[in-house]
Amino acid sequence: MRFIETWIPATLVSTRDLLPRRGSDVTLHYAVRGRADAAYLDDIAGLLGDRLVVHASGEGKRLDLDALFASLPKGTLALFCGPMRMLDAARHAWIGAGHPLSDLRYETFGSSGTLPTETFRVRLKDTDVELEIPRERSMLDVLNASGFEVISDGKRGECGLCAIDVVAVDGESDHRDVVFSDYQKQSNTKIRTCVSRARGTITVDTLLRADAR
Repeated sequence: MRFIETWIPATLVSTRDLLPRRGSDVTLHYAVRGRADAAYLDDIAGLLGDRLVVHASGEGKRLDLDALFASLPKGTLALFCGPMRMLDAARHAWIGAGHPLSDLRYETFGSSGTLPTETFRVRLKDTDVELEIPRERSMLDVLNASGFEVISDGKRGECGLCAIDVVAVDGESDHRDVVFSDYQKQSNTKIRTCVSRARGTITVDTLLRADAR
C-alpha cells in the first residue's frame, strides 16, 4: 500500500498508526515545498522510518508521479490526498502506468480548483432568475435556498448526485469534482453543484422550477 499526500489530516495519522501493527506494507510519499511545511513529519518519521519518503520541491526533490507509479507492482493500492490539479495528474499517471483506477483512492481539498474561488452568477433556464454565488457558498446551497432543489449526498464532489445541465457559459466553468472524466469536463454539458464553480455567468437547468410546487 502506498500513501501519496501533500497534506495530512489528523484522522489519517491515526490510520497510519494501525497499519504497521497489522503487518501492512506501507510507504508514505509526502510532497511538500520544504520540510518545515510538513505537518507531523517527526511523528510519522518515527512511526514509518525508511518507509517515509519526503519529496521537498524546494530542495530539488519534486514528486514524480509518472516514475513513482511506473515503479509500483501490480496490485498496489494507493491512497492519495491533495489538491485537484495534483489529483488529475495522479489519475493520468496511474492509468498510464497500467494500474486499475479502482486501486487509486483519494481525498481532495474541497476548495481546490483550476480557477480562483470568486463570486459568480447562475442563470436558470427559461426563467428570469439570476442568482449570485458568493465565494463562501456553493452553487448547490444557493440553488436549494432559492427553491431550485438539487439532490445531493456527500457534498464533496465524489458521489455525482448533484449534477445539473449546463446550457451556456459566459466565462469559464471550474469542475472541481472527482467523478467526471477529462472528456466530460471538457464537454461541459453538466456540472456538479456541490463543489464546482465558474468565472462569469453560467446558465443551468435544474429541471425543477421554484414555482412548480
